[in-house]
Amino acid sequence: MADGLQDPEERQAVLQQVRELTEDYQRLVQSVVRSEKRFRGLAKAVWRIQEEERRRLARELHDGLGQTLTALINQIQRIRDDAADNPGLEQRLGSALEITRTALHDTRELSRLLRPTVLDDLGLEAALGWLARTLDERANLQIDLQCRLGTERLNPDLETLVFRITQEALTNVMRHSGVSQAEVSLSCIGSMLRLTIRDQGCGFAQDQPAAQAGTSAGLRGMRDRAELFGGRLDIHARPGSGTTVKLMLPLENLDHATSI
Repeated sequence: MADGLQDPEERQAVLQQVRELTEDYQRLVQSVVRSEKRFRGLAKAVWRIQEEERRRLARELHDGLGQTLTALINQIQRIRDDAADNPGLEQRLGSALEITRTALHDTRELSRLLRPTVLDDLGLEAALGWLARTLDERANLQIDLQCRLGTERLNPDLETLVFRITQEALTNVMRHSGVSQAEVSLSCIGSMLRLTIRDQGCGFAQDQPAAQAGTSAGLRGMRDRAELFGGRLDIHARPGSGTTVKLMLPLENLDHATSI
């Protein structure tokens, strides 16, 4: 015989072994798929818990410490008014008032950076507009923002994901690009959501270890979060030619919501 198995029983035994190996392989593949689904589910749960903790801390800063500082400002103002006939005391109280107002402003800014309420209240486009204005005011980074999402709210997790990736990418522009302008474009193309963040800064060599370490800790985190939702994040950069971050996310597996 060509296959060297003249005994039918021997041939049957070999076929049985092949079937058993095939079944073992299929069970192993199914186990890997189930494990990957469990891992993705766990990773999403951890990410949601982190965002919920950010929301809670932001609320406590705004409603707790923020209100306490507001009350302190009012109290110092009243004492200052009563000390009008004491110029030295009035000046010191004025200085204390300015320090307290600065503390209140910084507290509210930290609260918004942790979790901007506009993201939950008004949605992604409004939150990106707030982020652009904030970076312009705080870091002199001008953002050309183009959003074409329509009027329907996206899935809350998706809105948070896109906002965080945009926030991280623009932070990298602010810290590393050496320019004061960047472009952000967000649109829906069929069943995909496309986000592009581009700058014309110094760029970097993607094949260098430094590019795969320093800024890459944030880039790797962005990629991991995108992959959790079935998306893909690509970074294109060259020294002296700027950096482009492109994110593509599927919409078909995410429920849309009109409110959060």
